[in-house]
Amino acid sequence: MRFAGDLRRLRAEAGGPPYRELARKAHFSVTTLSEAAAGRKLPGLDVTLAYVRACGGDENTWSQRWHEVDESLFQSRVSPSPYVGLSAFTREDADRFFGREKLTIALRERLETQNFLAVFGASGEGKSSLLKAGLAQHFGNPISCTPGTDPDASIADALGKNPDLLIVDQFEELFTLCEDPVQRQAFLDLLLNAPCKTTIAIRSDFYPHCSQHPDLAEALTDAQVLIGTMTPDELRRAITQPAATVNCTVEGALLTTLIAEATGRSGVLPLVSHALLETWHRKRGNILTLGAYKAAGGIDGALAQSAETAYAELTEDQQPRARQLLLRLAADGTKRPVPRSEVIGDEVLDVLANARLVTVGENTVEVTHEALFRAWPRLAAWLDEDREGLKTHRRLTEAARLWEELDRDSGALYRTVRLTEATDWAARTEPALTKTEDAFLTASKNLSRRRTRRLRWAAAGLIALVLATTASAVTASQQRAEVERLGRITQSQQLAALSAALMASNPDEAARKALTAYQTSPTQEARSQVLSTAFNRQREINVNGYSVVAGNGLIGLATEHGAQLYDSTTLAHIADLPTNGSVYGLHFAGDGHIAVADPTGKVTLRSGPRGEPEVLRESGDQTALAFTDDSRELIVGGQIWDLATRRIRAELPIGTVPRSVDVLGDTLAVYGHDSVTLWSISKAQQTGGFTINGRISDLELLPGDQAVVGTMDGPVQLWSTTTGKQIRELTSSRSPVNLETSDDRTILAVMSLGEDEIRLWDLVHDTALPSLRMDRLKHDAAFTPDGRLVVLTDTSLRVWSRGSVPMASGHAMRALAVDPDGTVLTFDDGGFIERRDAGTGPISRVATGVTNRSAAAFSKDGKLLATSGNGEKLAVRNVADGKVVRSLDTSGSGTPAVLTRAWPVQPEPSSVQVSSVFGGEPTAIAFGRSDHDLVIGSEDGVVAIRDTGTWNTTGLGRVHDGAVRTFALSPDKRTLATGGDDGLITLWDTTTWKKTGELRGHTSGVTALEFSPDSTRLASGGKDKNVVVWDLHQNNVWATLTGHTQGVTHVAWMPDGRAVVSAGADAVIKWPLDVETALRALA
Repeated sequence: MRFAGDLRRLRAEAGGPPYRELARKAHFSVTTLSEAAAGRKLPGLDVTLAYVRACGGDENTWSQRWHEVDESLFQSRVSPSPYVGLSAFTREDADRFFGREKLTIALRERLETQNFLAVFGASGEGKSSLLKAGLAQHFGNPISCTPGTDPDASIADALGKNPDLLIVDQFEELFTLCEDPVQRQAFLDLLLNAPCKTTIAIRSDFYPHCSQHPDLAEALTDAQVLIGTMTPDELRRAITQPAATVNCTVEGALLTTLIAEATGRSGVLPLVSHALLETWHRKRGNILTLGAYKAAGGIDGALAQSAETAYAELTEDQQPRARQLLLRLAADGTKRPVPRSEVIGDEVLDVLANARLVTVGENTVEVTHEALFRAWPRLAAWLDEDREGLKTHRRLTEAARLWEELDRDSGALYRTVRLTEATDWAARTEPALTKTEDAFLTASKNLSRRRTRRLRWAAAGLIALVLATTASAVTASQQRAEVERLGRITQSQQLAALSAALMASNPDEAARKALTAYQTSPTQEARSQVLSTAFNRQREINVNGYSVVAGNGLIGLATEHGAQLYDSTTLAHIADLPTNGSVYGLHFAGDGHIAVADPTGKVTLRSGPRGEPEVLRESGDQTALAFTDDSRELIVGGQIWDLATRRIRAELPIGTVPRSVDVLGDTLAVYGHDSVTLWSISKAQQTGGFTINGRISDLELLPGDQAVVGTMDGPVQLWSTTTGKQIRELTSSRSPVNLETSDDRTILAVMSLGEDEIRLWDLVHDTALPSLRMDRLKHDAAFTPDGRLVVLTDTSLRVWSRGSVPMASGHAMRALAVDPDGTVLTFDDGGFIERRDAGTGPISRVATGVTNRSAAAFSKDGKLLATSGNGEKLAVRNVADGKVVRSLDTSGSGTPAVLTRAWPVQPEPSSVQVSSVFGGEPTAIAFGRSDHDLVIGSEDGVVAIRDTGTWNTTGLGRVHDGAVRTFALSPDKRTLATGGDDGLITLWDTTTWKKTGELRGHTSGVTALEFSPDSTRLASGGKDKNVVVWDLHQNNVWATLTGHTQGVTHVAWMPDGRAVVSAGADAVIKWPLDVETALRALA
């Protein structure tokens, strides 16, 4: 039960207090509280509120949720669902089986003149239901069976019941589960000579397998029926008539949506049935609504949502067992029924069965429908990860079964190759084996050991622990104080480690743990976590909705009861905007107005979150909303409303009810099933349009007369709105996608239903950015005007700070600096110089026209940029316009050497030829604190420091055996820091070129170094994704800053030395280093 899962999550967010502690606060027993969160039944309201109160939750919110769940359960008890979900209809369900009446009649007529009939069709077309519910109701004693692993026994048992109709369902199991050709032929002999009418249901992709058996191929010659997709009329009956049998109705908007989304789709019927079942559980009164359908996840999301909800109810120990069970139930993309004895973990099985994902028979367990394999992305990924491992497991299962049947004869044990394959697989995956499988594998290993070598037992010796005691001059009280101090240090370090582990999954709890760690003892680890969590974390609250928008400092959440508004910075609840049912449209205008549409088409306008509602329109069939950019008009489907007069200025002939609309400038895009029409808002005239090969799930207009289109089957496409032609495909997915662009339409967020990540795309440079990983099923997302990303999951609302959203241009960054005004400067291998505020993103760009520089550096005043690489001259450029002010020819030949002539940096254009440089391009360059100091590294490990004012060499030394990749010169020019691939930072005296210290703190290569303005600290970045701040007085770590999702490539100090800026392929992040400010932010 999802309600129970949320209770467990609430307890985890409260720090995971023991149930004994909760019992003291709640005044209920430990057993009562633990059962409340177990999910076996809905706990009483008093128990629920006591549990919530003890965990610090909002009692009003949970009281409302409890009543909603209770009402849903009550409706489920008093009116059983007429929809069967993933299960096939049976003879007992014949009174609610609709849509295949014509095909049922055709099958009856065929069987009047012949005894054998084969029904072919794709998975999910309803073959089983057609035979078991449609055809079977016209016979007196229909008997159904499946081949399974022992097909001849299965059909013999079925024929022994004297059927007048034999239905062999899942006929493909004869080829996927039975490996014995003798058994297979015996089954076919009994089937083709059965003394009754016989039908088989088989997936069409197994047709070639049938041709390999001459008798079966001959029987199929005139006995085939191909079942295809339902027509719109058949779908209408299949959707509406089951509800009508229990005096319920399907809302018109829901029926239209379902037919539009299901028509022409192969294998969609189990998804439709499951979506209707979940919608039924959320119905209000006797009406199934579109809002309830959307909340359930729709055709393409309901099954994944149900599966993820069930998976989330499992404990961390149970989830791996669920994976093992589900993989055991799969065989080459088909169902694999297994004996009950193969299933390990009754509690796991109960959760999956209650969610109707698996079906438990008298002696077997199987996946309810193989649609689960393709509709649940998590399971599909599991199946893709180790297909060879699954085959190994299947062979092991069969071998162990045979060994058991032969009374565990050693002759049936694994040897050599098979044993090696099985043991390697078991060691790699740690599978949950049955007792028989485990015993078989163990016996095989033991036999192998006896045959290859004698068992050797190593003598075990006791290692004596030598306890050294030393005399102590301290008093007992001093000893106790020291022990207590060390205990606090250890506790602080442990809390800091826990905070680090929680940063991705529970940032708020990570922040609390960091604060407690520092208060316990101000260790380096605690300080690191305080700074990391205070300035680079996401915020999250628990909500229950299905769509989200953002703007004007607000976040709007669409729910089944109306819209909820939250502060986009604090996530504090601001206001509720009630509607008559679910929210069908919600949009914010730039001037603060808010528009809301309900299921009846009623559109309400408010001046702000607390403004009085004004009814703009009483009803209508179009509810897609969008304000124009100037906030003067509101688009409602095809209507253009003038907000000054509150009248319709124009009504566009858009035809059918649109899925949604989008506005950019004067362009309105209206899109539906597979087509997009484009309109001029000012002229109210159509300007273009296009039709895609597929079904549209979402659309976003882009500058430059382009549109990005999301589809129901996964691909995200880029289209030209002027030519009406597809430009190309951006990315793809297994499931329907939702799209969202940032306010400036430069970043695209792609969300695929059921997947655990949000993919981000740099639309300016047409480059994929690092994805944001999610630990929960997501529904929707929105960008705030300042660039933060709001994500709605199945249980919460999360906001990622701007620093956590990728800001990189899509090209590899080559240089980073902060000028005296605090503006961040970046240079990438696309040749662009960017000036940006560390908190709000790009300010300006300058194109230099050069690309793929291997080394680059800004001067400390931010006015100059030095670049080298790609076989061209080393050049110094003016940052303001990107033009070269001096260049150096590095094409000299001969033995690698250092610069033999001075190289001044002057503002006037000129060129200096150097006869013997490095024997190749400089591998690294950096400016010192003064623009007169330029440091150059070479391939042979030599570093040269040049005084560009006097053209003299002021420092020259060898610091590495190989190439120098990263270094930094201290402002006083006395110390050079270099970083290596082994994670070691070395400090050098630039006068003597002797090593003065080593710093160890990175776990992999050091990629960036920079001294603080006062030379007392050093910042470093590494491939380990960490930024380390070093105390150079003590030569130890002062703080380790975590938050990057990819390796750190550059670091720079703010001019006042109170913050560090770091950059990687994922983001540019500013890290304030004031601990007291951080502590206040966390308090």
